[in-house]
Amino acid sequence: MSDKGNIIITGVSSGIGLAIAKAALENGYVVQGVGRNAPEALEGADCWSFSACDLTDLAAVDALKFQTGAHTILINNAGTLGPVVQGENAMGSDIEACMLLNVTAPMRLTARFLKEVEGDKQVYFTGSGAAQYAIPGWSAYCASKAAIHMYAEVLAQEYPQVPIHAFKPGKVDTPMQAQIRNTTTENFPSVAHFIEEYETGNLVKPETVAERLLHVIASDDKPGVVFPISQINPTS
Repeated sequence: MSDKGNIIITGVSSGIGLAIAKAALENGYVVQGVGRNAPEALEGADCWSFSACDLTDLAAVDALKFQTGAHTILINNAGTLGPVVQGENAMGSDIEACMLLNVTAPMRLTARFLKEVEGDKQVYFTGSGAAQYAIPGWSAYCASKAAIHMYAEVLAQEYPQVPIHAFKPGKVDTPMQAQIRNTTTENFPSVAHFIEEYETGNLVKPETVAERLLHVIASDDKPGVVFPISQINPTS
């Protein structure tokens, strides 16, 4: 058992999810990773377990068993960039897949978590500035993140006793950023900006996001429901 609590994280195979899992373990939390592929970097770690679950399979989402304690935190981090195309070229199946992973699955997982998990609990979503800033070529992604921001806002009013937040991590050095840089100007007119951000070293490190999020989780002084991770100062 851990005095810190239990953290359940989706999308732990790489990027932000993996960084949060590593930092949480180092800080004394019991961590349950959820996703398709277990991260090799955490194999055999103390207080770590992995639950294989295809989050695009809602039956699997409903069958997932939560590992809980007196204090349990759910971090809905798994996500996809979805189709990167101009709106008229977005295929229905690609839109549906994006919405399923980015919106429907975390909504369903959170609904179960709020209903089934006892004791103190918190809920977090990996949001995005794209929820509030229209980016040509990213219609599905922008719409999905806007939906999850609003979902967090609604839940925060429905469950005022439970800290519920969506955090905007900024441009983070993850496999999704690599995917963005490999898109074409035709499909994504702003690709050059993302390439420049990477080449000039301006991307946020996943470890920075993890450190600041864990600071929020442990703090009694919470930010707004939707907040940029850049506003969090763990040393303050």
